[in-house]
Amino acid sequence: MSREPTFESTAIRRQFSELADLISDDLTVYLIGGGALTLEGLKNATKDIDLIVRKESELKQLWSVLTAAGYEPQGDLAEAYDELEAAFILEKDRRRFDVFHRQVAGVIHLSDAMISRSQHLFDERGLSVQTVSLDDIFLFKAVANREDDVEDMVRIAQGGIDDDVIVTEIMTQLDLLGSDDFIGAMKQKLDRLEDQGFVFDIHREVGELYERSQHGTEVRNAVISLREHEYDDDLYSGVPEEAITRRVGEEIATSGVEWLLKIGDIDQAPDGSLVLDR
Repeated sequence: MSREPTFESTAIRRQFSELADLISDDLTVYLIGGGALTLEGLKNATKDIDLIVRKESELKQLWSVLTAAGYEPQGDLAEAYDELEAAFILEKDRRRFDVFHRQVAGVIHLSDAMISRSQHLFDERGLSVQTVSLDDIFLFKAVANREDDVEDMVRIAQGGIDDDVIVTEIMTQLDLLGSDDFIGAMKQKLDRLEDQGFVFDIHREVGELYERSQHGTEVRNAVISLREHEYDDDLYSGVPEEAITRRVGEEIATSGVEWLLKIGDIDQAPDGSLVLDR
């Protein structure tokens, strides 16, 4: 049986006040999900409060504070929640905190740029509560896999999102992660929005990034194949770019090589050939 939303804005504020009474050291938390949207007035209530912290010490203190407040671990979480790779999830009286350390779902970091865009909500004793920007919440929800995410993304987008901010943050995340796996997840989520009649400019931007990532995949596969079957001697450290061009075509080769260099998937050897970095 699915849980009904139990945290409305007053309850969220009251819960943080109770937690503030329990902390021993300064603690800064960032709201990244439905709790932030509820406090922004974009939804009436939320099923859970998603928090992210930057430091290991803050993560440990948050566990101690929440368990002292009566929240307990749950062992029967749905697969979609397991995929989020939360540091821990604690629940009490059908209310839940999903807590993350530095990143969500293994694919989106709480970056310095996100911190600079975050909004201060309130301080209470040593507890400081911030919320990341709506643009960044949109990005977090675009890579998560929960039933309410699409609905929340619609709420955010209808209020207005800054495509340039989101695309810039995506490029930041590529640098931080060295992986483009989340691009496909974003495209899939935006495709679901389009199926429901919601099309935003960011969809086109993500589509272009996804195409580039697919070019990267083709080039990566070509490098692996060519290295195994044609360039397995000592003539080149890796695979010459012209060989990749012959295999996949000039447009895909150029785009794919640029993409793989961007995410750190390939390096250029001293002899000019391309080698996989991992």
